[in-house]
Amino acid sequence: MSKREVFHSDDDPHRLHITPPGSREYTARDGTWSAEIESDRVFGTLLDTATKLRDMGAPTTAAEGLSRLETIGRLRSMIDAAEAMLLSDSFELSIREAEVQRTDPLIPDELLREKSAECYGVNPSEEPTIRSSFVAEAAGALRVSERSMQTKLMTAEGLRSLCPDTFNALARAAITGKSAQEIVRHAQDLLPEDVEQMEKVLLPIAHTASDQTVSNRARKMRDRLHPQPVEERHEQVREARSVVWWPEDDGMAVLRAYMPAEDVLAIVNTINWHAGAHRDPDDQRSDQQLRVDILRDALLDGWPERAGTPLKPRVAITIPAVEMLADPKRTLADLEGYGPIPLGAALKLTEQAPSFLKVLTDPWTGAVIDVGRTRYRPPQALRDLVRYRDQTCQFPGCNRLPERSEIDHIDDWAKGGGTTRKNCRLLCKQHQMFKHALGWQVVYLPDGSAEWRSPHEVVMFEVPGSITTPQVFGQRDEPPAMLPVVKLDGRTRQALGWHDGEAREAG
Repeated sequence: MSKREVFHSDDDPHRLHITPPGSREYTARDGTWSAEIESDRVFGTLLDTATKLRDMGAPTTAAEGLSRLETIGRLRSMIDAAEAMLLSDSFELSIREAEVQRTDPLIPDELLREKSAECYGVNPSEEPTIRSSFVAEAAGALRVSERSMQTKLMTAEGLRSLCPDTFNALARAAITGKSAQEIVRHAQDLLPEDVEQMEKVLLPIAHTASDQTVSNRARKMRDRLHPQPVEERHEQVREARSVVWWPEDDGMAVLRAYMPAEDVLAIVNTINWHAGAHRDPDDQRSDQQLRVDILRDALLDGWPERAGTPLKPRVAITIPAVEMLADPKRTLADLEGYGPIPLGAALKLTEQAPSFLKVLTDPWTGAVIDVGRTRYRPPQALRDLVRYRDQTCQFPGCNRLPERSEIDHIDDWAKGGGTTRKNCRLLCKQHQMFKHALGWQVVYLPDGSAEWRSPHEVVMFEVPGSITTPQVFGQRDEPPAMLPVVKLDGRTRQALGWHDGEAREAG
């Protein structure tokens, strides 16, 4: 990841034709009087509706229940409008506060952050950097992902600065938050006069139509009003082609490929052809099962009569030895990058593994507390320990795997922090930059949990991925009885790599 990629992304919402942040209108721009009027318009209606819903009492018929659900729907729209107003205004204020801070004298800590910012190649007073930090703060305040917050902030900016009629309709609960989001999303790249025309056409429809209908109409209007030919746009979006995945339940996952439609159809037609050509009457698999198996075999083993890929996946699995000995049937191994999988599947994956790394986990919390050192020099062993203990970047909500993260010193190396197990955590480049250059503070608790505090005092917590039972400090409760008392005999000690003199009981 380059320095520019630390916070610059093609997903940044710079495709709305609105004035730059720092010069936009916000709630208190004209003083307390105007702020109270606008806040009352948004929050007063919300409060009245919530009070009305409370006074309705419990429904006695299905019709009454549905009526209350409609009221809840209106409340949700009003809350979405209030959220958009607060997001847009708070971001505007953060830009203005940064401009004021830029003119203030720097104190020693700020001088160190300025030097760190130079190392990361970022300017803390530039809008993209401020946006990146603000998105993380707002995501922590609402407990959503940063990607989701990027969409929320773009929608908020569009509603406040480009689509005022849509914002007013949302505040009145005349439309849904999803319809408002779709109108703003399809307003990207359009000139303000074209957006105004889009609102005039779509808002009357959005009063009664479904969100999907609004989205379909908005997409067609955008294609018709867009100033750039569709062929040029297609060539541009080809640059965003990608393959992503996410975990699902019960040891499954989803793989998604974003690519030109003609390529997708060609792949689907090829899979369908192979499914028809190799259909065995005795094959009990469904059509969908056969198609996905063909795709899997093609990528990993090669098409029929062709050699498979020479690239074998690197699979890292952690198996809790004490738990496995105590109750093998209920033991769950941990597949790096995914999470818990059945022990049988883990053992099958390790059959062809060229080497093993012993990982010792705390039987109470699940945290990685040691790794074998017989084959690795201490620096490598430390990297292995941090990797398997933390599993992902230790910033709240960040899912970047160890391959996209680095070991970061909790107490900065420049301030005397050592390279030790207790002073190292995984952080990706972006969130290292947050900590060292943008004034984010982090305190690590004894169980490995991290307490993050943003520049605007938003407090968030993150727990290492290997910890299954975070501890509550300040209490003297006994550890939870996750496992039965087990006598560590010779076999158990051998599995853990303990010497004869290290015999002990675990309970």
